[in-house]
Amino acid sequence: LACKADEVRCKRIDVDYASHSAHVERIHDQLLEVLADLSPRASQVPLFSTVTGELLDTAGMDGEYWYTNLRRTVR
Repeated sequence: LACKADEVRCKRIDVDYASHSAHVERIHDQLLEVLADLSPRASQVPLFSTVTGELLDTAGMDGEYWYTNLRRTVR
């Protein structure tokens, strides 16, 4: 409600864990299994990571990267 009062767009997401917290650790193996076939490749557009805050080599955005993205605090 505070976000809406401040006119900040927000939306509830129907999940049973809190993203960007230790709650994500329990889905680590499941997430890596689901993302196992992911084939990241280099991007022509520079991308700054919300995990590290640094320029990212998108060819390395594998399942472990996405787990880390979901687990760590957004920068």
